[in-house]
Amino acid sequence: MVTNNAITMLNNVKPFKTTWKVEVKVFHSWTQHSNYSGGDSLEFILADKMGFKIRCTCKRLFFARVRKFKIGEWRFLENFSLHPATGKYRATSHRFKMSIVGNSTVSESSLENDDNFLSLTPFQSIINGSLDSNFLIGKALFVILLFYLICFI
Repeated sequence: MVTNNAITMLNNVKPFKTTWKVEVKVFHSWTQHSNYSGGDSLEFILADKMGFKIRCTCKRLFFARVRKFKIGEWRFLENFSLHPATGKYRATSHRFKMSIVGNSTVSESSLENDDNFLSLTPFQSIINGSLDSNFLIGKALFVILLFYLICFI
């Protein structure tokens, strides 16, 4: 259990400890099935009040720990692990991916902020091809732009 009530911004969390406390808004969630990593998991995109986003994974064993996570609502999340975010099609640009563990806790937050923390890719980086192909968001924007150019120009 965390004895320090200090809230850490998502850009400052590091994997050297698991006792961080963050205040996050749930942006998106989905269920993912894998035959390789132990079955079903819940996946979340979380953001803090500064707009930093991170992907969070919860394996079936810990589903009860995240039952308070609801899209669009703010929550405190304490005690989680962090792992390097690698591979293609990453959902956020954060260096780490968060995982819910056995002593993770989710509690109510009174923060009210309806900001969607939209971060658009600059048009020039789409045109000049400098997007990082490992980020799903960059590829999706490129496909949308390409579709627009083909259909309307």
